[in-house]
Amino acid sequence: MAQWVEQGDAGDLPATAQIPLGDGPLVTIAGTITVNDADMYCIQSVDPAAFSASTTGGGATWDTQLFLFNANGIGVIANDDSGGLQSLLPAFAACQNSTGPGQYYVAISRYNKDPLPALSTSNGCNTNSAPITGWGSSTGTAGAYTITLTSVNYCGTVATERGKRLDEDDRRRRF
Repeated sequence: MAQWVEQGDAGDLPATAQIPLGDGPLVTIAGTITVNDADMYCIQSVDPAAFSASTTGGGATWDTQLFLFNANGIGVIANDDSGGLQSLLPAFAACQNSTGPGQYYVAISRYNKDPLPALSTSNGCNTNSAPITGWGSSTGTAGAYTITLTSVNYCGTVATERGKRLDEDDRRRRF
C-alpha cells in the first residue's frame, strides 16, 4: 500500500506543507496532531470527480476536520463530522475553487481549529476566494490519524527530488 508517514511535524500552510515523495498513487497519510497543531500535505489530484479523503476508519479517536486547498492556498472544500467525529472530503470537481486535476493541499485539524480567513462553510464547497494565512486556536484533544485517499498521487517523485539535490550539489561545487 502506498502510504506516507509524517516526517517530523508537517507544516500548516502551503509554503511549509509536507511534500510526500513517491511514485504513483498515494493511498494513505499517517501522522500525529499535537495540542495546537494542524498538518498540511501537498497532493496531486488525478480526478477531482473521483477524489475522496477520509479519516473514517482511520484510527483517530478524536474529533477531526479535513480541508482541501488549491495550489494558490484557496479553500476548495471542508468537512467536519461526516461519520461520528470523523471527517470525509468528497469529490470536488463542481466546487467553485477547484482548478481541475493537479496540485492541492489536504489539511487536518481537530474540531474548531479552523483556517484563517474563515471558509464559507465547515461542510461542503467553499465560496471565499482568499488564500489561507493561518489557523485559529482551539481547545481539545488530538493524537494519531490516518487519512485515506482516493484518486490521489504523490506530490513529489523520488527521481525529481534526487535531481534537485544533484543540481544543488553541482552548483555548490562550481562556486
